[in-house]
Amino acid sequence: MASLKMSRRGFLNTAAISAAALSVPFTLKRSAASDNKADDNKKIHISQNWCEMCFWGCGVTAYNREGRVFKLEGQPKCPKNYGKLCARGNAGIYQLYDPDRLKKPLIRTGKRGEGKFREATYEEAIAYVAERANKAIEEYGKGTVSLIAHGSGEHAFINLMNIIGSPNTAIPAYSQCLGSREIGWFLTYGKGYTGNEPIDGANSKCMMFFGRNVLEALMVGEAQRVTEGLAKGAKLIYVDPRYSKTAAKADIWAKIKPGTDLALMLSMINYIINAKLYNADFVDKYCSGFSELKESVKDNTPEWAEKETNIPAETIKNICQELSNAAPSCAIGPGRRLTRYGDDTQHVRAIGILNALMGNWHTPGGFYNISKMDVVTPHICEIEHTEVKGGENVERVDGAGSEYRLAPKNLGLENKLMKGILAGKPYPVKVLFAYGTNLFQHYPDYEECKQIVDKLDLMVTCDIYLTETALYSDVIFPESTYLERKDPISVVTEKYPYVKYREPATAPLHNTIGAYELVERIAKKMGYDNHFRTIDEVNKGILDQLGISIDVLKKDGVYVKPTFEGIYPQAEGKELKFNTPSGKVELYSTFCKKLGFDPIPKYTKHEMPKDNEFRLLFGRQSYHTHARTQNNRWLLALHNFEIKAWIPAKKATRLGIMNGDKVRLVKGDKKSRELTAYVTDEIHEDAVFIPHGYGRLTKFMELAYAMGGASDSNLCSNGTDPISGASAFHKAFVKIEKV
Repeated sequence: MASLKMSRRGFLNTAAISAAALSVPFTLKRSAASDNKADDNKKIHISQNWCEMCFWGCGVTAYNREGRVFKLEGQPKCPKNYGKLCARGNAGIYQLYDPDRLKKPLIRTGKRGEGKFREATYEEAIAYVAERANKAIEEYGKGTVSLIAHGSGEHAFINLMNIIGSPNTAIPAYSQCLGSREIGWFLTYGKGYTGNEPIDGANSKCMMFFGRNVLEALMVGEAQRVTEGLAKGAKLIYVDPRYSKTAAKADIWAKIKPGTDLALMLSMINYIINAKLYNADFVDKYCSGFSELKESVKDNTPEWAEKETNIPAETIKNICQELSNAAPSCAIGPGRRLTRYGDDTQHVRAIGILNALMGNWHTPGGFYNISKMDVVTPHICEIEHTEVKGGENVERVDGAGSEYRLAPKNLGLENKLMKGILAGKPYPVKVLFAYGTNLFQHYPDYEECKQIVDKLDLMVTCDIYLTETALYSDVIFPESTYLERKDPISVVTEKYPYVKYREPATAPLHNTIGAYELVERIAKKMGYDNHFRTIDEVNKGILDQLGISIDVLKKDGVYVKPTFEGIYPQAEGKELKFNTPSGKVELYSTFCKKLGFDPIPKYTKHEMPKDNEFRLLFGRQSYHTHARTQNNRWLLALHNFEIKAWIPAKKATRLGIMNGDKVRLVKGDKKSRELTAYVTDEIHEDAVFIPHGYGRLTKFMELAYAMGGASDSNLCSNGTDPISGASAFHKAFVKIEKV
């Protein structure tokens, strides 16, 4: 097996806004009075969509009165949200009408980053891109064109890359978020964890999370399942250096020393084995390498872990006992953004091993099985080849599938693609398309990011805002928001698989188009004659396979496949199968051994901060998604237009910092913009925590820029997990100074 290949959808598919903050009515739950009929008297038009304020894709129904969208509601039948919308989902209306949105195509006239552009027609901008892209291909070969993309329109740009014949596509969700998790799970169970977050929280008796702030994260449906389980009496164990909203709901909050998670996991494995708390029947029948595991962790006692983690040995033993008491109706979540310390694949391997010891695979309250729709999605365009075969520039620049053998080629390594552009090796990459992603807010080090962009002959961005990445681009294409466009029906793999439908809630407010139309026009201008199907033709191909009419989707927004079995195969008495070399859950990974890595996770101490330093930790707020929503006035109002830095009280006192003071983070010659000090005992003394997505460079996003704050991407580490090739961000240390 040379490399792992995962489907994009399989990989990625894991609060109310105050009335004062909203200038229009809103709802978090579909009202009983709402049905799918237009009110002729009020001229209300109802349309179906899926939300793209984050990437969870909750079903949403939009209401338009006399040409203006005034309300969004969750679709009751959508398995992602079952009628609920979070604050971000409701704030999609503000995004639609945000005055800072891109409104026309732009061509750069000044220096990169200077912010000087002129308006252009689509014909002119597309011709500009086609001419320069073709010139680069003629000089350097097809591999000189690259793509970094995230969002529903990414598939359109992937088509463009396939038409051109370049292998250099990278989806940031792998290298910057889920890659190490998927590889660690794959090495243990023979399949990726998937982005669907398949913990059966609603039926669980005990759940444990390591830094997975599940009640403040993206997934509405995941939070619903967890809270439903808690309402039924499930225990919650939460491990985090910070007292998050999930910690506030926990029965046990383990305030761990940052960077020592693996020590805690290994000590749990040690205690569970020695206290005979594991599911012996499951281990004997379905696991391989138990004796090697027992020998490997013999010295990793809870008492040893207490010294490493600052978690009392008795607390560690109590955690193990709670899980064992609930087993197999328990689950230990592997986290989501596993780009922390560079040992993240082994971190996930250890969590996978703990779950295997509980015997919770495909059981109620443990992990359910993900099902697929029996649908083949028609390609929107006909492509004779899907990757470069023969000729020049066939090697990927990022090393996915070669240097990093387990990194999937279809997802790539954005971090290594960027490094390859900078180095010009193994060949020059001179063209970069960026769709729906902001390199400057997730690639470490602003200055290096600028150097990378300066290596390009052509930088093209397609987005709804003039982001930092757009600021440094040669051509900017304004995309219609999800509420203004039609996209192909999306087929979703889930516990209850379904298809979802997107139709415009309003005509485009500005001179914007969708990614599919844009890509077709670019491809044709570049001289390619591939046939493109219309979105309606693609949708018809899916509907014909399902045997349903478009009216079903126009009414409900989704069509859910009836699933009566196969959700809990182990509980249903079926024999379990694992696509690993041994055919079993691999406690001892033979494939890791073959690749030269530890077959059983081992703990290695990470560098710790000096007395005057803090380990930089960052994460999301429940109000925001990545760096996409910080210009949304409704969402900024929910945290009073304030950005807080969590600072441990004892160190703050030594520094003369009081609660509410204005501070900056400092790393070498880098200084952040201002934050508000939140001085608290509810964060480990080694760490400082900041929310992601601030410290913006672009003044074209007026509110986001005015917020100030710190950009974690400019201060974090730029490490690599050697197994997955994914990033490692939490190895950086900062100082704090009072303003």
